[in-house]
Amino acid sequence: MTIPRAGPEGEGGRRGAGDAGEKEAQGLLAGYSYEHVGVFHAGKEPRNNLGDWAAYHVPSPEDARGCWVHATKDREMVRRADFGMMVWGGASPGTAVNVFRLAIANKPCVIYDPARGSMATTYTVEDWCAMLRDAGPDIRRQAEACMMPDERLALPG
Repeated sequence: MTIPRAGPEGEGGRRGAGDAGEKEAQGLLAGYSYEHVGVFHAGKEPRNNLGDWAAYHVPSPEDARGCWVHATKDREMVRRADFGMMVWGGASPGTAVNVFRLAIANKPCVIYDPARGSMATTYTVEDWCAMLRDAGPDIRRQAEACMMPDERLALPG
């Protein structure tokens, strides 16, 4: 299992849950002595690693900007994960892309929406499309702009 880092751009983290959400998720897993967690980071060190889990440094290309800062790390994280857990309030295109990456890899993703207090699980690209219906077309356009060309081939229609 992989717990995504959720932090500001430029710190190797993902935007979305932020530091508080990351600490909460890691604290929960550490409290249950869950060992099968990997903390991925693009920066020199992970910002949080409350369970002293394996840390995987996946640096970004030096010229990477915007969502591309995270693309290499995120693709590696999906490759190694059995499933995903995301905190997503419908506003982060980066988180949406990572849910999509898991779907095209046939890996489920549990998504918690703190604003609605709801959880959902995506299994397929169709599930991902349904997830984005509530987010609106701008988020989908932004997410698609952050996809690699091979990933765009999996989009419906």
